[in-house]
Amino acid sequence: MRSLLKPLTAFTATLLFASEAAAGLFSLFDPIKANRAESFTLKTEAFIADDPVSLHDLFNDWQGEYHPKDGTNIAIDDIRIDLGGSFKKFGYFGLTLRHHTFITASKDLTLLVWQQLNKKGFTVGKRYDLFIGVDGFEADGIVYANSFTLIDNGSSKLEAGFGAELLRGRETQEGFLDGYALAVTDKDYDYSAVSDYRYSENYLYNLDVTKPTGTGFTTHISLKYRIDKAAFKLIINDLYGKIDWKRAPYSHVNINSSNKSYDENGFIIYNPTVSGVEKYIDYSQRLYTRSRAQASYSFTKESTVLIGSDYAKKEYFPYLKIDYTPAEYLKAGLFYESRFESFGVDFLYKGFSIFLAANDFNDPSALALKLSYKHRF
Repeated sequence: MRSLLKPLTAFTATLLFASEAAAGLFSLFDPIKANRAESFTLKTEAFIADDPVSLHDLFNDWQGEYHPKDGTNIAIDDIRIDLGGSFKKFGYFGLTLRHHTFITASKDLTLLVWQQLNKKGFTVGKRYDLFIGVDGFEADGIVYANSFTLIDNGSSKLEAGFGAELLRGRETQEGFLDGYALAVTDKDYDYSAVSDYRYSENYLYNLDVTKPTGTGFTTHISLKYRIDKAAFKLIINDLYGKIDWKRAPYSHVNINSSNKSYDENGFIIYNPTVSGVEKYIDYSQRLYTRSRAQASYSFTKESTVLIGSDYAKKEYFPYLKIDYTPAEYLKAGLFYESRFESFGVDFLYKGFSIFLAANDFNDPSALALKLSYKHRF
């Protein structure tokens, strides 16, 4: 089962550059923030996390401590890079590169993977319920966004923003595997599963394919309401978006262990027998929606408390943040997120900002990095 979680691509730290302190873990595009002032912006946001093992162990054959969640385990790869400019009433124009993957897996599947890769021995007689679902894409494109003030009566202000992207698809992963494995000895198991899978590269079993081409679009919205010292914000990315893929590899197959092989230590090698349909298809991939809801309150001119949550695929990522702003051009913040139990720090000086969060600073299983620069004309 070594290949099943490989759609979670390796994290590459990249420099990023926004003039507003970060909140939340996901790499969300905020049309209001993008169009706030006439400016040039370079921004990168990256968030990568998984439940069963640390990030180091995830890309090192799971060689380490195993700490799964009960029930469904998730893995996330969420990266966005933006380069663009805002021209006030004309809006924001920019370029974007996006990579998003969301994986859900049963606890039994993660246990089987960990036991096999670490040669820990299987639980004899145990039936492992196997499920993994993946939804992901990589694309680049052009972005337009604009924002408007709907209400401004001095004590309160309501703003709305919208954004649209034209996308060129680069990679796709969408599908699932559902089945079981039965441990017959501590080194061997029988397994059978069904998979329905559309992809650019097949991570389930060895199959050379030609990558598809894709074009599409997506839409974003944001709302911000301020009243006295309180503010409320809502951001929804990929409210409606899709990529139409041409000649995408597609497999609807049964896999089983009828043709077993073993390593020098007698452990079964994952080498499935595959039967079913393998072909190229044209299909539309609906981009999964990610969102953020946030409330904030300024107790003094310098101190603000923010509470909110990111949301994707029926999963919530609540967070709390405290900002301290001793000067207009200087801001520092402390951050806590409860889903992965991540702690973070945030710092802004003039047009530069940096945000770093992790749930363990030695061997994290969740890591977020945001770097940005905004230069006003």
